[in-house]
Amino acid sequence: MESVRLSALDLTIVVVYLVAVTAFGLWASRGIRTSKDFFLAGRSLPWWAAGMSMVVSDIGAKDMIGLAGDAYRYGIVMMNFDFVGCTLPLLVAAFLFIPFFWDSEVYTIPEYLGRRYNTAVRTFFAVIWAFFMVGTIATILVSAAAMFEGLLGWSFWLSVGVTCVLVGLYTVSGGLRAVVYTDVVSCVVLIAGAGLMCFIGINEVGGFSALADSVSTQTWTADHYDLLPSTTHEAYPWPAVVLGLGFVLGPAYWIGNQAIVQRTLGTKSARDARASYVLCAVIKLVFPILLVLPGLLAIALFAGELGPPTENWNANQVLPLMVARLVPKGAMGLLMGAFVAGVMANLDSYINSASTLLVTDIYRPFINPKASDERCLALGRIVVVVLLVGGALLSFEVKTRFASVFEAFQTFLSFFQGALFALLLFGMLTRKATPAGGVAGMLVGVAMAAVLSAAGTLFLWTAWWSFVAASVVLIAVSAFTEAKPEDELRGLVCWVK
Repeated sequence: MESVRLSALDLTIVVVYLVAVTAFGLWASRGIRTSKDFFLAGRSLPWWAAGMSMVVSDIGAKDMIGLAGDAYRYGIVMMNFDFVGCTLPLLVAAFLFIPFFWDSEVYTIPEYLGRRYNTAVRTFFAVIWAFFMVGTIATILVSAAAMFEGLLGWSFWLSVGVTCVLVGLYTVSGGLRAVVYTDVVSCVVLIAGAGLMCFIGINEVGGFSALADSVSTQTWTADHYDLLPSTTHEAYPWPAVVLGLGFVLGPAYWIGNQAIVQRTLGTKSARDARASYVLCAVIKLVFPILLVLPGLLAIALFAGELGPPTENWNANQVLPLMVARLVPKGAMGLLMGAFVAGVMANLDSYINSASTLLVTDIYRPFINPKASDERCLALGRIVVVVLLVGGALLSFEVKTRFASVFEAFQTFLSFFQGALFALLLFGMLTRKATPAGGVAGMLVGVAMAAVLSAAGTLFLWTAWWSFVAASVVLIAVSAFTEAKPEDELRGLVCWVK
């Protein structure tokens, strides 16, 4: 695809946005003196800022690029990642899980699991989350490179390098507070930019009726308007959507994802934490349309050029082509700003959270238990740089192995989300889940996911069956092993006060 030459106005908008957001992030870094300031913003975040930050911690560059491409391939079934996998899990998390996490004063989800079960569980999930977050950082960088390569003609490595430097500047200095307040700006810009893209596309197609007619005429789009496709669907059969996404991946993501939950742990109170989740649920209702509609519009406008999605088809080209061909000069700057907002918000969230995990769950307990707060703060900043470099080095591998960045992200999640959700669910809802049961369920669940993934099983089924395996083993082993005394479970289990 040919690159686009930004007009002076567009370039000015992008540069001003980048400079303003980076400067704002550095301004928000003032007063960072302790590790609690860096990792949890000193528990001073307002609920509305945490809620908006959660939105863009979830919806970022990988989703803008990935959902457009996968909507081109599969249709409106991709909306279920918000309809089925988001709204209800957010509300369950808000009123059941999140108040317990906040009141327990933990820094991380693995820390909660360690207190509920044992150190082995805490360490296992901390290591897995750290590897997952490096993979996610690489995925986000691939998303950025796809857009910058397609629109500006930048090389892959130049795109990755520029993105790392910009995000690293304020994430290293300001920690969670800088991340959250820059995310608030990014949330507004992202919604405005995605809305503009959809408006321009619908206008170009000639309305929703014309869009439906254009999509239905293609030979490969028979089920593109099925929200829950048939059981024979190649990627998203409805039982897998309901069970794998609705019962496992969605709840596990919103309840056990460190990058998401950390924002609420930095709020002023448990009530604020709950309110941030509810706000996120409300805002997220608009994103199924904003992110999936561009893929359908691409079918109507560019199916002849993009062609049917064959085995080696590149889904990451859809959104850059849409922007390059449809967006007029003057508006291109806003669209680029929205995309950069998604990149920066997604990246800073995962980098800060991974840094928190490594320092809190690995370094402090095992390497240097007597480490001073100043040392942990300094290490947290160093780890941010290391994670950016690691993600950059892995990014080319992600680019060459996966058909779309969204597929890569969901595949990474499916390896451990089933086991994680089983331990969180039974750990919080019943006192009878034992440390031995937790360890056994964790190992069997992750092993099951690895076997199923290696066998080529759909990632939604991988998530579901790994959850079932982890749950069955956890319950079985817990029935024959000793549970923790109630004193150790107080504040960690719903029914133990």
